[in-house]
Amino acid sequence: MNIAMVDVPSTPGPSRQCFKTPSVRKRRSRVGLSNDFSVKRPRLSGGPIDVAAEPGVKHVEDVTSEPKADRFISSRPDTIFPLDTTPRTTRIARAFGLIEDRVLNYGDPPSSSAIEDQMLSSIRRSASQLFKPALSAHPSSAASVLGRRKQFVLALDGPGIPSDPWAHPLAWSPRNLIAVACGADVYHQDLDTRTIAHLATLPRAESGRIRALCFAGSEAPELLGLGTGSGGVHVYDAHAGKRLRAWSDDANSQAVGALAWRGRELAVGRAGGGMAWLDSRAAAPARVFKAHKGDVHGLSWSADERFLLSSDSKGGVHLWDARNTSSRLGRARHNGPVKALAWCPWKPDLFASGGTDGDGVIRVWSSSSFSGDAHGQRAVPDPVKEIQTDSDIFALIWSPHCRELLSAHGRAWGGDELAPVPGTGSTSLANALVVHSYPTGRRIVTLTAHTGPASQACLSPDGTAVFTICAREEAMKMWRVWGEPADGPREERSFDRYTIR
Repeated sequence: MNIAMVDVPSTPGPSRQCFKTPSVRKRRSRVGLSNDFSVKRPRLSGGPIDVAAEPGVKHVEDVTSEPKADRFISSRPDTIFPLDTTPRTTRIARAFGLIEDRVLNYGDPPSSSAIEDQMLSSIRRSASQLFKPALSAHPSSAASVLGRRKQFVLALDGPGIPSDPWAHPLAWSPRNLIAVACGADVYHQDLDTRTIAHLATLPRAESGRIRALCFAGSEAPELLGLGTGSGGVHVYDAHAGKRLRAWSDDANSQAVGALAWRGRELAVGRAGGGMAWLDSRAAAPARVFKAHKGDVHGLSWSADERFLLSSDSKGGVHLWDARNTSSRLGRARHNGPVKALAWCPWKPDLFASGGTDGDGVIRVWSSSSFSGDAHGQRAVPDPVKEIQTDSDIFALIWSPHCRELLSAHGRAWGGDELAPVPGTGSTSLANALVVHSYPTGRRIVTLTAHTGPASQACLSPDGTAVFTICAREEAMKMWRVWGEPADGPREERSFDRYTIR
C-alpha cells in the first residue's frame, strides 16, 4: 500500500493537512422489497482524494437524473414484480402466481368463433326461460287441484269386483250415479244424496260374472248396459230399477269385453273379436260381425258420435264410421294389448290409445290421417304424439276444461325418462295416476293411487273428478283432478296445434 507524504503546518486550521489512507466505501446491500420509483442512491468513488480542496465542500458528480414523466402518471415497470428480489420473495411470488406476470396483457382480438359462442350462449339462456314451468298454474289445471291435494276425496267398498284387469266394472252416469259390478250383482250410489241402491242380481249359472257396465249419454241418462262373461247383454233403467231389454249369445257364448252407447244404440265388443250393434228399442240385434283378430278390450265413440274406436288383445286399434260399419276407416298398432281409448273433447279428430304388457306407450292420433294406400289397403298412420311410460296403461281421460290428459296405470317394468319436472330423475308409474300436459307430454301430477293396478277410471259429469277402481283393494276412490273454469272449456284455435309459435 502506498502512503503519500505531505507537509503539515505547525498551526492548526482549516488548511491543516494529515496522512490519510484512501479507502473504498462498501455499498450496503438492501434486502427485501424496494421502491421501484425511488431515486437511485449516489455512487461513491474509490479514487485518490484531492487534499487541496476545501474539507467542508464535497464535489460529487450527480449521476442521478429525475424521471422525465408526468407528475401524476408514474412510469410503470415492465413487470408487476420487482427485479431485485431474494430467493424467499421469489418463492412467495411463485406461490401466488406473480412470476413473469405482465402488467398489460397484450393479445390478439377475439376470433369470430368466440363471438359466435357467446351469441349461442346468450340464445340458450333466453330459450331456457321459455321451457321453465310457470310459477302459477291455471285454476282449472291439475297442478292447481290434484297437485295441491294428492288425496282421494271419497272411497267406496266393492267386494267381488272382477279381478280381470280387462273388465269394465265401473260406470258414472250424467246424473251423478256411480255404478259398480260386484260378482253377479250391480249397485249404484247417488253421489248428490249418498243414497245406495241394489239394482240387479243376474243368475250366475246363466250369465256368469258381470264384466262390463256403461251408462248412456245425456240423451238417455237412465239407461245402463250390462255385459256378462257368458256373452249376454242387458239394459236396465237405473232410476226405475227395472230391466228393459236382454240379448244372449247362445251360438258362441263369447264374453263381453266392452260396451259403448250412441244415443239409444249400444255397441258391444266380445272375446274372439266379434262386435254387435244393439238398439234398446228393438229385440233383435241390428248387426253382428267379425271386427278383430283378438279379444275386444275397448270401445269409445267420438264426441259427435260419428266415429267409433275399438281395440283388441293383439295391439290393434280400429276406426269405424257410424254411417257404414261394413268396413273400417283405418287401423293403428301398439306392441301390446290395448284397453285404454279416449277421444279429445276440444279437438274432435284427436284421440289417444294406451298399450300394456311391454308396450307402455300413450299414442295420440288424428282421425283425419287415416287413409288408404294405392293398393286399397288402409295404411297405418304416424301418431301425432307419443308418451313413454314403461307401465301398463288401463285408462285414458282427456280434461274437457284444459289441455291435459290423465292416465291410470298398473304394473311397471322399468324406470321412466320423462319426469314431471326436468332434472328430477326417473320415477316408477306402478299403480299410479298421471296427468300429462298436451302437446308437450310433460308430467304435471304423479301419485300412487292404489296398492294394485288401477284397472279402470271414469270421468264425472262436470269433468272435474275421476273414479278409479282396484280389484286387489276391492275399493273405488274418487279424486278431485281438475277445476271447472268460470267461462267453460276453451275451443281450440288455429295456432294451438303448434308447439313453438
